[in-house]
Amino acid sequence: MGLIKDHFISRDEISNLLWGMDSEISTHSLSMWLKSKTNNEFVVVPREFVYMTVLFFENMAEGYKDKIPHFKEMIRDLATINNYL
Repeated sequence: MGLIKDHFISRDEISNLLWGMDSEISTHSLSMWLKSKTNNEFVVVPREFVYMTVLFFENMAEGYKDKIPHFKEMIRDLATINNYL
């Protein structure tokens, strides 16, 4: 898995976000704003979606471990993703 590159967003941009919204900011609006400020590299998805996706790949990998190149690395990467959750 590649390294995650940090993106830095200026305080002015964050201030513009806060003052440009109504009294509340929806998770969808925040997600779209973050995506636009990071050249579509970062997105916001529900945690449960990521958890279920990792679980699916872990279960599938066990059945095909002899056919998956770099199986141990893939399992390690999935564990790393789980640590972020």
